Amino acid sequence: MKATTVRIEDNMLERIDRLAQTMSRPRSWVIKEAISRFVEYEEWFVKEVKDGLQEVEQGETATAEEIVDAFGKWGVDAR
Repeated sequence: MKATTVRIEDNMLERIDRLAQTMSRPRSWVIKEAISRFVEYEEWFVKEVKDGLQEVEQGETATAEEIVDAFGKWGVDAR
């Protein structure tokens, strides 16, 4: 494991400290958990966007009628 330094605004650090205290965890745990969740989400999001763009390039998109029908199942008029 490597150490790194980041600058965090005072109000954010106070929020982190309050959360850490509430959770009975150290500040470093809260920060590491937040970074881990952020990176996981962003990696997932980037993959989903790439996959979606690939589907569009391959012509794998819904027609307007398919969209209207899908929304209609939920009682939404998408016309």
